[in-house]
Amino acid sequence: MNRNNVNVGRTARLATVLLVFSCAAIGAEVTGTVKARNGRALTGALVTLTQSDGLFVESVYAGAEGSFKLQTLQKGKSSLRARNPYFADVTVELELADTAKIRQDFKLSPLTNPAAIAETLSASAYFARIKFDKPIDKTWFQVECLTCHQIGNAFTRAPRPHELWQQISTRMLGNYGITDKAWIDRYAGKLETTFNGKPLTLARQKPVVDKEALPARIIEWKLPDGVIAHDVEIHPADGKFYTVDQGTDRIYITDPIANTTETYDIPRGGIPQGGKFFRLTGNPIPLGLTVARGPHSLQEGPNGHFYTTDAISGQIGEFDPQLRTYVGHEVGGNSLYPHTDRFDRLGRLWFTLSFSNQVGMFDTRSGEMRVIDLPTETDRPANPALVPYGIDVNPVDGSVWYASLMANRIGRIDPESFKVESFTPPTVGPRRMRFAADGMLWIPDFGLGRLVKLDTKTMKYTAYTIPPLAPGEVEAPYALGVNPKTQEIWITANMSDRIFRFLPKEERFISYPLPTRGIYLRDMIFTPEGMVCSANSPLPAGAAEGGMQEVICLDPIGDLPLPKPAT
Repeated sequence: MNRNNVNVGRTARLATVLLVFSCAAIGAEVTGTVKARNGRALTGALVTLTQSDGLFVESVYAGAEGSFKLQTLQKGKSSLRARNPYFADVTVELELADTAKIRQDFKLSPLTNPAAIAETLSASAYFARIKFDKPIDKTWFQVECLTCHQIGNAFTRAPRPHELWQQISTRMLGNYGITDKAWIDRYAGKLETTFNGKPLTLARQKPVVDKEALPARIIEWKLPDGVIAHDVEIHPADGKFYTVDQGTDRIYITDPIANTTETYDIPRGGIPQGGKFFRLTGNPIPLGLTVARGPHSLQEGPNGHFYTTDAISGQIGEFDPQLRTYVGHEVGGNSLYPHTDRFDRLGRLWFTLSFSNQVGMFDTRSGEMRVIDLPTETDRPANPALVPYGIDVNPVDGSVWYASLMANRIGRIDPESFKVESFTPPTVGPRRMRFAADGMLWIPDFGLGRLVKLDTKTMKYTAYTIPPLAPGEVEAPYALGVNPKTQEIWITANMSDRIFRFLPKEERFISYPLPTRGIYLRDMIFTPEGMVCSANSPLPAGAAEGGMQEVICLDPIGDLPLPKPAT
């Protein structure tokens, strides 16, 4: 490599870093208070600043006295909204310029109309209305039918005729191979009866914003073309977010400093629409997609390339973010639907194969590809699907652990002998689990709304219920992440538009309400600066407020710098 080019690159990166800090120093500042009409401070109210094109959004919480301060690099026309539960939103238009200091106080009016109040409640309140004779049946209904979006938000609770609910139930259950007509009709009937257009009359929710959450800042980069912008990763070398779109065979590359997103169209490489999935099953692509590859997840490898699980083509994709090249590595055999992937310390990529009940291993250095068949025991024999889902590598001993969502099993794979052991956890629907540095395995219990800790040495489980907004409600934790520096657990709450931070030493949750309704977060990542980020990608995109998918980051401190290129 030319030494001059290296120096130029270093100089450019340094200039970028200096530009970030200089811009931060001269950006606009918006301050004010959020109070009720009677003068009461609305602590925890969300104040959201949205760029005129709607593609960049920043939010902060009002503090103990209702005061807020939002420093921004936005310029020109923007809108500022104040939102608090049981109050009507207020939005004002602003004109922002460098060094501008704007004062904007809000007076919010309480909602009194029951129908208006009901429209602001989270999906979890409406989901609580669905009645089953046996609680376990509703729990499994949650696992089977909350795969891609909330059930009970403004989009999904709209009244529909029975025939349309049947179509929806057929699609939801079809994702897991369930075609039983009586099963489908029973679910359709529950949805039709519950979502009948009548105002919600259950006990009011009691949102809580913990004091530790008040300094936080939330940033959203919208992806207007996103169909299933499924998982996101950050590339430390350039400080950009890379998001794979399973619904369009694309990668979105978001620069968090410039607030711009490039689109990389993954080449088909001669793969026909439907790929290996259609060739082996003869069935249409799930969710009605028209893709050839269907990238689901991605991880950065030792060589700086991103490795994707291409669910439809049955390949592991390899994307070079510098050269912008993409090649596919065949998994082989009858393996179907590569799902979640993780690297071990030897540079081997481990991934679940959801539709063929397998785990794969790809050695990115030697090119070896291996597929391991998993046990077929299940807690629910009536459901034909087993669905290996989440996977992670124990940092202490290198063992590989997977979760089978529909079988309600977890398992351990010896990374050298490939021997598999299967266990039954105290969960209903374990999803995308992660290890902490001490070897503790943290499992999102999707059906029961809990965070479960497993000591893999003693096989002792400890369960923590995620605090709901009201009695009778339950959360839907899809994924979690372990902060590599603090070892705190961050977990999604995909039915109440929140994210939770769990302090393991104190065994305590901290709640962070999010500014967008209809949230459905995917895998969780952390920037080197300390932000926790995810892709918000309900399907369809219209199930989220504003109708766009996004990359969303939460800065728990409130003044962390944006991700920037490594120096």
